[in-house]
Amino acid sequence: MNSLKQSKKRVAWVAIVCFTPLFLFFVGWFLYLSVTHTYKGENMLAFAEEQRWKAVSTLEAERGEVYDRFGQPIAINIPSYRLVAVLKLGGERVDGKTLMPDEFAEAAKQLSTVLPMTEADLLKRLEQNADLGQIEFGVPGRDLTVEQKEEIEAFNLNGITFVEEPKRYYPNKVFASSVIGYAQKIDQNGRIELVGELGIEKSLNDILSESYGLYRFEKDLAGRELVSSDEQLKIEPEDGADVQLTIDHRIQQLLETKMNELYEEYEPKHATAIIMDPKTGEIIALSDRPSFDPNTREISSYSNFSVSSRFEPGSTMKIFTLAAAINEGVYNPNELYESGSYKYGKTVFNDYNITGWGTIPMVEGVWHSSNVAFSILANERLGLSRYEDYFKAFKFDQRTGIDLPGEVNSQFDFESPMNVLITAWGQSTAVTPMQILQATSAIATDGTMKQPHVIKKIVNSETGETIRTTNPKEVGQPITAETAKKTREALDGVVNSDVGTGQLYALDNYRVVGKTGTAQIAENGKYLSGQYIHSFVGMAPEDDPELVMYIAVDRPNSDSSTTGPRIMAPLFKDVMDVALRYRSVEPEKQEKAVEASTKTTSSYIGQNREEAVNASTENSFNPIVLGDGNEVIAQSPVKGQSYVVGERLLLKTSESFTMPTLKGWSLRDVKRLATLYQLNLEIDGTGFVTSQSISKGKPVKTGASLKVKLETPSN
Repeated sequence: MNSLKQSKKRVAWVAIVCFTPLFLFFVGWFLYLSVTHTYKGENMLAFAEEQRWKAVSTLEAERGEVYDRFGQPIAINIPSYRLVAVLKLGGERVDGKTLMPDEFAEAAKQLSTVLPMTEADLLKRLEQNADLGQIEFGVPGRDLTVEQKEEIEAFNLNGITFVEEPKRYYPNKVFASSVIGYAQKIDQNGRIELVGELGIEKSLNDILSESYGLYRFEKDLAGRELVSSDEQLKIEPEDGADVQLTIDHRIQQLLETKMNELYEEYEPKHATAIIMDPKTGEIIALSDRPSFDPNTREISSYSNFSVSSRFEPGSTMKIFTLAAAINEGVYNPNELYESGSYKYGKTVFNDYNITGWGTIPMVEGVWHSSNVAFSILANERLGLSRYEDYFKAFKFDQRTGIDLPGEVNSQFDFESPMNVLITAWGQSTAVTPMQILQATSAIATDGTMKQPHVIKKIVNSETGETIRTTNPKEVGQPITAETAKKTREALDGVVNSDVGTGQLYALDNYRVVGKTGTAQIAENGKYLSGQYIHSFVGMAPEDDPELVMYIAVDRPNSDSSTTGPRIMAPLFKDVMDVALRYRSVEPEKQEKAVEASTKTTSSYIGQNREEAVNASTENSFNPIVLGDGNEVIAQSPVKGQSYVVGERLLLKTSESFTMPTLKGWSLRDVKRLATLYQLNLEIDGTGFVTSQSISKGKPVKTGASLKVKLETPSN
């Protein structure tokens, strides 16, 4: 026997040995079932007979809906329809009940007037699938409205029917979309359900989701329910719970409109604006850009910038350094310091206008947003270790815990004392907008911080019973009520003085206090050149803030002359003014601030140099002696005029003088100098002096010509 025949024989024996037992098992199992009619102890014939007389139906329920604080709908359920063409019933074409081939052309013609498909495409789909029992029409045939359904039904086309499906609808379209998110249809074993995919819709999906019911009953030969049956089983369906947010739809809608205007004009990479009630932590409005319409879901960014992005905040961080210094009793608003630069070790920090504003009081440093002033406060008055304690007391080292998904924590490195110092005025450490807002709630109230939240309550949609309410939650008290009040008073001049960086944010009818911020953006360990995040946090009214608003604009596409306040102030003013009116805060006509530190000038004429300097210094002036005379012969400001603590007092002692450095002087100071000596003054620009035609130390006589260049720094 050759090897091939031997191989075939071995294969045959292997097949007999392996498959014969298996064949005998199945034959035996079949004979057993045929004789006993039993499987796992249950009679199969009886089971089949029982099931023949039973029917099961699904009892439908609805997903919970989302409303604003006043019950205005934000996310609701509406019916939608899927178009189906029935071509055969039981494998047969039935005239009058199925769409017949000779009716395809007319059906295609009629349907093309409603569906976004051409008549030719519709006809092709019908003809190519003519042998199927039924067909659908893809995306164009889904999510049809009631109006579209009724329009198609009016054609009276045989075999054209509809399957009703749930649909989530957002009536306000682009409206707090990063908060609300969206829900979309998911096929769950043949049943279409709505499932949250982003925002509140996702984070509260279990609460919003419905529970379908079940109804099992006995039936007769015609399929009708036997009313007297004892075999009924009913599991009641349960609608999802409704969610009521803290959002005020009136304020939110206005905010969206103004954010659109800002976004279209300046095209920033990102932008966010948030309004919060500092007494409760309720988020009244929140808008991010880029945003999206949850009905169409053309989404370019899936993150919520207000909680999912962290960045170096810039000078808004100075609020909390100031509050810490006031709380520790180490802040003296009248303390004079030399602005411009501050040396820490071998590193020199500058004010944003490089030259500073000369010798000014600490409170004016707050208004100017002076990095030097806050370096002194953090390093020399408060101490870096104590500053770290306040950083943590304001909860900048942890998430706020807001009821929104995707919140990230801050990022900081306090191993280096240098980083601690830089953090005190807003760089080096990255925080989220929501962390800034939570910390600001302590400044706006009695020193207690409230946790931000957007969910007001959760309600049983069927009974109206409240399932859960979000009560205001105090998360810390980093400062006293008195400190909070003094901090607001110190910040007043940022918006309401002639030198403050936030003057454009002032309202006509409400007293606003706040802080501006401009921060560089770090990438790969380096700061980007000319790229900034502008921000502002403001509260009103000052004596008892009802609302706090935070705005941040990331890298606006604008020329260098467009400052953060010019970009953001129109939005802040329009929205905050309306929001306060909606909150029933009584308007009060505002005037430019008369600072608390304003004093009345005394006369120093006739006093000798030393006496005049000592006396004016005691009266909180910054005296500038002009000339080499022994006695004061003229002064500016003159007797009886008001002045602010730290203001320059020009003391004339002779008809000629040695030119001082004018860098950082205001236009008002330069004009006073020109008046005292009848100088021919030529002015270039606005703001503060950056250069002068007569250099420091040069002798000047009455009637000389002086040219100064001024610039308006931004922060």
